[in-house]
Amino acid sequence: MKPKLILCLALLLGGSVLCGAGFWPLLSPPQYAATARIKMENDEPYMGPGAYFPQVEFEIIQCQLVLSNVVTGLNLDVVWGKKYSHGEPLKYAECYAILKNHLRFTLVGNTKMVDITYYSDDPKEAADVANAIAAGYKEYRIQSRKQLVAIGLQILQRQYQDEEKQISLQPTNSEQMLKLHKLLAEKIEEMKIEPIPATVPVQIIAPAEPPQFPVGTNRPLGAALLAVGLFPLLGGILLLKSKP
Repeated sequence: MKPKLILCLALLLGGSVLCGAGFWPLLSPPQYAATARIKMENDEPYMGPGAYFPQVEFEIIQCQLVLSNVVTGLNLDVVWGKKYSHGEPLKYAECYAILKNHLRFTLVGNTKMVDITYYSDDPKEAADVANAIAAGYKEYRIQSRKQLVAIGLQILQRQYQDEEKQISLQPTNSEQMLKLHKLLAEKIEEMKIEPIPATVPVQIIAPAEPPQFPVGTNRPLGAALLAVGLFPLLGGILLLKSKP
């Protein structure tokens, strides 16, 4: 192969690669990142000494039970149907996949705080989804705690009924047992009056705000790559057209 042809092909190939790399960020829609910061308290009974609490909760935040409420609350099946499917509402599985692909978590240093970040080409949508996920997770934790308290109350009530039977069958029970039985009754009444502990399992420290500037796509870099790539590309074309 002649040196001139080799040089021509090298210029064309190098210029095409650079131009392609430059076109990609220029043509891609800008992405916006909105972040909601929450604080998590570890009150879950399944968390043993060797479990990593944030990682477990990250999986819960992404579960269908939480994200389904986000889809419903923001009407994302219809909104994204107009955006991605020519007006045809998306299936829930499709919405769920989009949410997971655009969702990121960051543990804030050595704290109980977590940043929930959502990426979208619409800054308002990014903030709305991040806030909906934070609120959905908070509601999930509250409902989980209510269920645990309700189960605990049922167990105490059964225990109280069993003790009632024992006391009725053995009237000579010790004063200590009767005292404990009375304390158990008081505990049950207390749980009925105030079923949820005062501590909040999840606090939304800083709601997400619509970002003003895009992230991710580096348009200045794309423009620079395109400009640099044009030189070898044009040089290769001119060299190809030149006389031998």
